Amino acid sequence: MSNKVMGKFFLLVCFFFHGLFVWAWDDDAAVVMGYGMWEIEGDTRILPPARERFSFNNRRVELSMQMGVHASNSFISYSDFFLNPFRILRNLIAADSFADFQNNPSLYYRDQVSINIDDLFRGFRLNFGFDAAPFSLNINMRDEWGFGLDIAHVTATGNLLIPEAVLGFHETTGELFGAGGAVFVDIGIPVFFHTRGFRISVRPAAYLPLVYVRPGFSYSFGPSHEGGGLGQRFEVSYDVRVFSPFSLEGLLGNSNGNTMEDIMQDPLGMVARNLGYDITLGIEYPLNSLVSVGVNIVNIPFPFLWATLDNYTRLQGNMFFDTSYVNFGDAFGGGFELPEGAFGYSIEDPYFGTLSRGQRILRPFTMLFFANYRPFGTQTVTLIPSLGFSINQLYTRIAALEGGLSARFDLANIFITTIGMNYNDRRWRHSMDLAFNFRVLELGIGVSMQSPNFVKSFQGAGLGVNFGIKMGW
Repeated sequence: MSNKVMGKFFLLVCFFFHGLFVWAWDDDAAVVMGYGMWEIEGDTRILPPARERFSFNNRRVELSMQMGVHASNSFISYSDFFLNPFRILRNLIAADSFADFQNNPSLYYRDQVSINIDDLFRGFRLNFGFDAAPFSLNINMRDEWGFGLDIAHVTATGNLLIPEAVLGFHETTGELFGAGGAVFVDIGIPVFFHTRGFRISVRPAAYLPLVYVRPGFSYSFGPSHEGGGLGQRFEVSYDVRVFSPFSLEGLLGNSNGNTMEDIMQDPLGMVARNLGYDITLGIEYPLNSLVSVGVNIVNIPFPFLWATLDNYTRLQGNMFFDTSYVNFGDAFGGGFELPEGAFGYSIEDPYFGTLSRGQRILRPFTMLFFANYRPFGTQTVTLIPSLGFSINQLYTRIAALEGGLSARFDLANIFITTIGMNYNDRRWRHSMDLAFNFRVLELGIGVSMQSPNFVKSFQGAGLGVNFGIKMGW
C-alpha cells in the first residue's frame, strides 16, 4: 500500500475518533466548565467544582440499559476450595503452557478443602438478587434541570435465614426464620432541578409486585412435661403465604387451570387492580467548594396508594419431637418403638384463596445520608461516606443500619472508577465500578465481593456483577 493511501487512511481514522469523542460545546459553557456560582437570597455559595475544560460534558439526550446479578452466603467461600487469586496468577505465569497449568490442580486448588463447620452453626444466611433496567431515557438541560422515563425496570430479591438458635438447638420460643423474596416491575419518571442552592431529584413510580413472600417458619425448643416425664420438645412449623396478582393454582395445584389464560383474560385490569405508587427523593447541598451533603430517601409510599395483592397461596405444616414421652430405659432393652405423641409431622396441601381487601405490599424503604468530599477541590477525587437505615419486610428483622465509604476517581469524565466498602441490604459489599465514556457511547461494568458476614465478604463467599450501556449526544 502506498504512503499516499496510508496517509488518507490515517486521516480518515483521525476524523472518525474526533467525531466519536467530540465535545458538546454549549452557549453557557462557563457554567459547565470552570467554576460557576449560585446566588442564594443575596448570598453566594460556590458550586461543587466543575470538571476541567478538557473534560466531556454530560449528554443532553441519553438512552441507557443495565442489569446486575448477585448471590452471597455466610458459610461457604471461594477460599475454602481455591488458592489465593494472586498465587493462581503467579502459577499460571510460571507454567510452561496453559495446558500444563490446567492439568495440575495443585496450581489452583488447595491441598486440603477447609470448611469450618462452626461457621454454619453460628447461623446461615443467603442473599440473592437480580436487577434489569431495559429502557431509560433522560433529557439533561445543561445540568440545570432534566427529566426522563424508565420503563419495565425489574427488581428481584430474596433471602434465607436459618438462625443460630435453630442450628445449635438453643432453647427459645417462637424464633422466626425462613425465606423472603419479591419481584417488582416499575415505571418511573426521574426529574432533577436546582433551587436556592439545593439540587433536588425526584422519581415518582408506579410498581407492580409479581411475587411477594415473607418469612413464615417458627422454631421452638425447651423443657416439656407433656409425656409425663422430664424431657425436651423440639418443634418447627411453617405458615407461608405467597402473594401474587393472579392465582397460582394452575401452576402449583392439582387443577387443570391455566394460569396464562387467566392472566390474558383481562391483563390491563389485573395490572390496574394491583398497582402501587411511591416516590424516591434526593437532596444535595454544597457547603463550600470541597464538601456537599445530602440525603437519598428511596421508595417513600404514597398514603393509601400502595400496591395490594388479592391472590395468595398458603403453605402450612409442622414437625415435632418430644422426649418427655420416651422411656430411654426401654430403648436400651430392645424392641423399642416411639410412643404416640413423641414424634409427628403434617404437610398440608397448598390452599389457594383471595383476600377481600387485599394484602398491602410496600417496596423496601431506605434513608441514606451522605457527603461528597473533594480533598483537592476538583472532581478528580471524591470521598463519599454514608450512613442511614432501611426497612424491609422481607427479612425477619425488618430494620437495619446501612452505610459505608466509597471513593470516586474521575478523569475528565472519560474514565471513572468507584471503589467502596459498604453495608447495604444486609450484606457487606466490596465493590469496584468502571465507566468508559466515549461521549456518544458509555460502557460500565462493576464487580463486587459480598457476604452477610464481614469476614466472609473478603474470602469470596459471594459475588455481584453488573453491566450497563449508555448512548446519546
